Amino acid sequence: MGRAGALRLFVGVVGVAGLLVMAHSLAALPYTPQPLQWITLGVLATVAGTFALRVPGVPVQVSVSDTFFFSSALLFGPAPATVAIAIDSFLISWRSGHTAQRLIFNIACPPLALWIGAQAFFAMIGAPSLSNESSISSAAIVLPLVVLTTLYFVVNSGLTAIAVSLERDQPVLGLWQRHFAGISLCHFAAASASFFLVVAVRSVSVLALAAVLPLLVMFQIAMRSWLGRVGDAQRHVAEVDRLYLSTIEALSAAIKAKDGATSHHVRRVQRFALSLARELGVEDPAVLQAIQTASLLHDTGKLAVPERILNKPGALTPAEFETMKLHVDVGADILSSIEFPYPVVPIVRSHHENWDGSGYPRGLKGDEIPIGARILSVVDCFDAVTSDRPYHAARTDQEALAIIIERRGKMYDPQAVDAFVRVYRSTALDAAARNGLDEAVRRITRSVAVEASPALVPATSADQSSLPRELLTLMSLSRVVAGQPTVSDVAQLAWTHLQRLNPAKSCVIFVASARGDEIVARFAAGASASELGALSMGLGQHLSGWVAAHRQPMVNSDARLDLGVQRVSADLRYCLSVPLVHGDHLTGVITLYGRNRFSADHVKTMQMMAPHIAEMLERATCLEAGDRADPSGRPRHDLRVVKA
Repeated sequence: MGRAGALRLFVGVVGVAGLLVMAHSLAALPYTPQPLQWITLGVLATVAGTFALRVPGVPVQVSVSDTFFFSSALLFGPAPATVAIAIDSFLISWRSGHTAQRLIFNIACPPLALWIGAQAFFAMIGAPSLSNESSISSAAIVLPLVVLTTLYFVVNSGLTAIAVSLERDQPVLGLWQRHFAGISLCHFAAASASFFLVVAVRSVSVLALAAVLPLLVMFQIAMRSWLGRVGDAQRHVAEVDRLYLSTIEALSAAIKAKDGATSHHVRRVQRFALSLARELGVEDPAVLQAIQTASLLHDTGKLAVPERILNKPGALTPAEFETMKLHVDVGADILSSIEFPYPVVPIVRSHHENWDGSGYPRGLKGDEIPIGARILSVVDCFDAVTSDRPYHAARTDQEALAIIIERRGKMYDPQAVDAFVRVYRSTALDAAARNGLDEAVRRITRSVAVEASPALVPATSADQSSLPRELLTLMSLSRVVAGQPTVSDVAQLAWTHLQRLNPAKSCVIFVASARGDEIVARFAAGASASELGALSMGLGQHLSGWVAAHRQPMVNSDARLDLGVQRVSADLRYCLSVPLVHGDHLTGVITLYGRNRFSADHVKTMQMMAPHIAEMLERATCLEAGDRADPSGRPRHDLRVVKA
């Protein structure tokens, strides 16, 4: 049975119980003495109910009408008070426009609670009412009145808390403590006022109401002021929370940008984490808020990790990995300076701990790891594996799930893994749409860049592309020897020799742009040459861009980091990328793609050839730049990509 069904069943049970109580009370009314007086108290209670005050945050209202209900119950028995509170509850709920389900509950719950409390009261004093029992002293009714008030409050607020819990899917006890415990003072204040009213009526007459009413009016004004301040405080807290969370999201987006992730990645992790937490039965609002915040800020410490390590498109060395591991404690220490009202720091400090104790920084295991950290490690892995990063290409959901399941009981909490497998699909629907948005933005950006930069326009020379490779090599060699090489000449000679020395299936030579902020493919040969010849990337982006930015070679990284998933074939799985540096100037990058892994000898050969290729490429680039100058001395931006 779902929550909606459970709520309907609960309301039905309460409604039937309330109906039976009201039927019993209506049957007893004709036999209740002094009808004018209990009708007067009922009318006063109903009038006071029109000034009922709403408790901020929950569908509950309080008013001084409880004073008249308690007084009527004490003086004349449960029947008049039960009927009067049912009428009052109906009018309040009807004026508020409640649904039929809530209307039924509101009519039944207060009469049931008051009837139970009144029965206990009269059982304790041993009389059916106080109006004709002068032998019962005022002191004798104090304790029974406390019991009546307590039962009324506990039953009324408890049943209401259960209904709200079923409606909102929140824990009953926590909800009751937050929203109902505080208003217990209002009920005991109403009971205290009813005590003095009952004493006055028994000693004087019903005219004593005239002396008590001003006090009740003052109580109503004070309660309105108090609840108003509570409402203002809650609205202020909600506004601050929204601002707080927005600030956290902005900070996390900036942090993730350094790691090559988007703000959508941050929100995906947040949604996955909250969905998994609820599936695991986490109900504590403080823990849920901590998970929500930690999912945004868990990588804060990466601000202290050098970018060349953070975005390195390949395996980290042992020394680099030790540096990377520092980000956990650094992030936790940074966040420790913020006085979070929920346990964020323990989650951040533990999100790289493993279930079997093999994680870092402290080697926690099993339940020693905070539940938030166990949740975060699973969802962060899933989203990272299914997202494009500088150090790996995105994998499918099924591949990511296979990785997580394989690590079940080793790195990840088995229960968290099982729960994530159950809920990831529904949570991923919106995430998939956002992934599409990210990809659309990348495509638009790439298209604009291609149109804006003439250097990116691929121009295959029809008269040369059909020539034999040996003839192209001979033509290139003749121009190099003559001292007038082109970029294509240098690239053709380099590729001719390199393909004899290593298992590369394709070669791309990138040339640094005049602005120095990107590299552009000027030569492409081998498999998928037409697609490779259109590549361009900013310094630090993808694999070849990282090599250019950090001037460090990269070997046997995933070719998809440059090519994208759609361009990958069985022949292009690994890559070897080396920077081309002449003096202190970055000339470009040469990247080889192949089916098999490159050996240490292949790397050594490339590094030996790179300075010579860079020198010739620098000369060819300068010559081409001179040819492009117009009579005014300004360069013409008409570089064309030459592909072989």
